[in-house]
Amino acid sequence: MKLFKPGQIGKLTLKNRVIMAPMNVGGLNQSDGKLSMRGIEYFVERARGGTGMIIVGITRTTTEFEQDKSTNYARNTLADDKIHVSWMNELSEACHDHGAKVAIQLSPGVGRQAGAFLQSNSLAIGPSEISCFWPPHKKTRQLTKDEIHRLVDSFQAAAYHIRSSGIDAIHIHGHEGYLLDQFSTTLWNHRTDEYGGSLENRMRFAKELIDAIHKGAGDGFPIIYRFGLSHYLEGGREISEGLEIARLLEEYGVDALDIDSGCYETWYLPHPPSTIEPGFKLDLAAKVSAMVDIPVIASGKIAYPEIAESALESGAADFICLGRPLIADPEWVSKAEQGCNIDIRPCICCHEGCLKRIYIHKSISCAVNPAAGNERELKIHFSKIPQRILVIGAGVAGMEASRTLSLRGHKVRLIDMNSSVGGNFRLEFLPPFKSDYRRYIMYLDKQIRSLGVELDLNQEFSMEYLAAYDPDMVVIACGARHKKPDIPGLDLVKQISILEAFSAKGVSGRVSVLGGGLVGTEAAINLAHNGAEVSLIEMKNEVAADAFLPNKMHLRVMLDESQVCVYTNTRVISLTEDSVLCQNDIGDSIVVTTDQVVICMGMISNQSIENQIKNSKYKYMMIGDCVKPGKVIDAVWDAYRKLRYV
Repeated sequence: MKLFKPGQIGKLTLKNRVIMAPMNVGGLNQSDGKLSMRGIEYFVERARGGTGMIIVGITRTTTEFEQDKSTNYARNTLADDKIHVSWMNELSEACHDHGAKVAIQLSPGVGRQAGAFLQSNSLAIGPSEISCFWPPHKKTRQLTKDEIHRLVDSFQAAAYHIRSSGIDAIHIHGHEGYLLDQFSTTLWNHRTDEYGGSLENRMRFAKELIDAIHKGAGDGFPIIYRFGLSHYLEGGREISEGLEIARLLEEYGVDALDIDSGCYETWYLPHPPSTIEPGFKLDLAAKVSAMVDIPVIASGKIAYPEIAESALESGAADFICLGRPLIADPEWVSKAEQGCNIDIRPCICCHEGCLKRIYIHKSISCAVNPAAGNERELKIHFSKIPQRILVIGAGVAGMEASRTLSLRGHKVRLIDMNSSVGGNFRLEFLPPFKSDYRRYIMYLDKQIRSLGVELDLNQEFSMEYLAAYDPDMVVIACGARHKKPDIPGLDLVKQISILEAFSAKGVSGRVSVLGGGLVGTEAAINLAHNGAEVSLIEMKNEVAADAFLPNKMHLRVMLDESQVCVYTNTRVISLTEDSVLCQNDIGDSIVVTTDQVVICMGMISNQSIENQIKNSKYKYMMIGDCVKPGKVIDAVWDAYRKLRYV
């Protein structure tokens, strides 16, 4: 397979074609700009798993800009002083031990993407005085030419430190609407001097940064440049201009182009959720590959080896960039090389364990891999006292519990009342736009079977069953049930269960989904995809309020495309056989005609099994939704973190 053959970036040879995408690791960075020991272990774990190149994301070259000298506003690694050579050297040597190369991503700044703290303290900078993203009524301060020159000088100094440390390459962050991207785009760059106007002028800052790296690190030091071929935003970059930028960057002396798309206004493109199909950006990389002679790196949900190999074989790209898939499974490369694709723990693209944790000032991790970012502390070890354990409920929490307990060396039996595993995520109830979840359930199923878990399906729990098995311990993972609200007239209208809405078998006509949380929103989209005329009614001011922003943004796109009629700030008052009577937040009455309704108004933990066991002789533990209804990350983390001690 081409995926595992060596590849060349400038004078640098990579052992295979897999590159770990640059991502900020949040709390794994120390406040002094050094990567913590946990951060080094996080990257080394991916190198150990076979990755060809590791890229450390968003390293700053100076603290002069976007920084209150008395406040650490954000945690980024720094390369602005020789003191940082030590952490870069330690990282590079440890990764080199496993044959992986290491690159540092340099960023001149975030610009209009600056957080509220920077905006409120007049620290947000930009190519021009433009509206910030958070919030838009704040403005950036236009950088002076002297300040631009100081940023360029800082890149030269940082490049020298990076080369001195033993790092192998530099990756430039020119993407996602950050400062360098703002300079190159007329939507944000309104300058009238030599840094504005024509494309060559708007790319002048980028060219000067590239030249500065050549001066600091030497002409032969490899440079990779990441940018979005299109922002898919009115007034932003179009593909035609993106291709011209690719040509210019090759002329400027970069050694490889890392092709992405989108910006904060279209955040679901650079950070695609599960509702976007895998490999959706490969056509962009292919367009660039057709016009440049330097290597092209493809990114964007290339999460599965067959997609990665196809991209390389077709000539769409020379390398593939994996971000979240390598967080979910650091052994992605070694498993793929062995042909064990089903054993790769798939990223479910929820953002809950990675990007969301960074945005709430925590360290990076993963919903389906709780050990990510804390590899040493959360490693599973064999138990000194193997036990016989009964796990009740084969949903996500129950399967992860069974997997964890088996890795600990316990003998595990897993029972479930249904004929298949997955609980509310059983394969028959996962629509096409949740294919990543489908892969995850298949992965868990394969793992528990391979580990020797005794699976007993179509089995209701009873105290007689418990006594017959007589385990040393019971793990209760029996989930939660959907609430049935007390709405007048509810029994008059035909009801569709949530699971029926997700299978959408035989559902047609007018359907009203009552409750626009994440589950209700996805149910509405699936029903519409299958031909129903759907109304979605939510009492909050937005649908899918609990979803992380890029996921939420794409769900809104899907709702519009599916022509779902959305009512927000709207409360259900009563029901008749053919209508839902509602009232909005200003007191107006709304009548939604309907043939049937789906109730998505929250869940209640199922405690019936605990009530049977709690007065018996058996030691037990409850995990997942039967403790508190939550998301996949809650179920997985609860199971893994509790049961690694059993």
